[in-house]
Amino acid sequence: MSAAVLPDRVRGSEDGAAVVGGIAPAHANGTSIPVLYIAGYGRSGTTLLDIALGQHPAIMGGGEIATLARHVWPNDEYCACGVPVRQCAMWSGIVAQWSKGEAPTLIDDFRRAQERTETILGLGRFLERVRSSPHASRTVKLFEAIAAGSGSTIVVDSSKLPGRASVLAETRGIELAVVHVVRDPRGVAWSLKKGYKRQVDVGLQRELRPKPLLYTALRWMIVNLATERLCRRLGAGRALRIKYEDFVADPEGTLRQILKLVHSRIPEQPLQVAVSPMSPQHQVAGSRHRMQHEIVVRHDERWKETMPRLQRWLVTLACAPLLWRYGYSLRTSAPTGRKA
Repeated sequence: MSAAVLPDRVRGSEDGAAVVGGIAPAHANGTSIPVLYIAGYGRSGTTLLDIALGQHPAIMGGGEIATLARHVWPNDEYCACGVPVRQCAMWSGIVAQWSKGEAPTLIDDFRRAQERTETILGLGRFLERVRSSPHASRTVKLFEAIAAGSGSTIVVDSSKLPGRASVLAETRGIELAVVHVVRDPRGVAWSLKKGYKRQVDVGLQRELRPKPLLYTALRWMIVNLATERLCRRLGAGRALRIKYEDFVADPEGTLRQILKLVHSRIPEQPLQVAVSPMSPQHQVAGSRHRMQHEIVVRHDERWKETMPRLQRWLVTLACAPLLWRYGYSLRTSAPTGRKA
């Protein structure tokens, strides 16, 4: 399979020069910004998938865009290009374009609106009336600035949160497709038992404390059930479930499946994307792997050998209904032949 040519994007700049070109609002002429949203639970390969999709010349892998106003921009955290986000030519230009005509409190106002609307239960979305709220308009304006600043047709948001995806699905001016990523919860739980000290320059913006197994198992169930509900609302043509294990086994084949969700927007571009090795570009937030200069997609199933049997069975019992539904064996750690 031939490698896709990487888009001409700046990996990093110390001068912070803006690169955003002016465009008319997408929804002003009846069109919408295509957003490919990656939903699921943490430690499931969502950042890796974001980076892989960003290798396509028509796609901007934005990372966890939900965090831009929450903490990335206020704390000047690192972009995947290797510099703090306010020094990144791409993101400083995007935020400058987004801020035009807005109050100086834009970032704080946007963050507070996110806190109200992006919960799983969605009570804030009901009260906010997302489709016509100022928050919806600012959300569309942000994605327009990202598309213009990156020169891309499609923006990937790997924020994972199903509540955020629900906001985007209800927002006029955004054409949403969702990729629901699932990983064996035993691997997720084992990964989250590891703690990491804060080290901002390698992508660890805060200390990550170990998570109890049953806490992870319960949240894994809740997040995936909420994402399933969203995907049913969107329908088969706008949503797809993939397994982390299938992606790392056949990354290019998995990406071809995903790109079919948005191929009508990029009909002149091939579905092939070569991903090994691949280079992160301008992902904001996400796993620490986004700070590596080059990534090779590999299996990470060390938990099968190192996770104690009792702990494995605790997670298995807690997650049994969805383990079976997603095609994972209840008896062993190896996937069965059931399709996701």
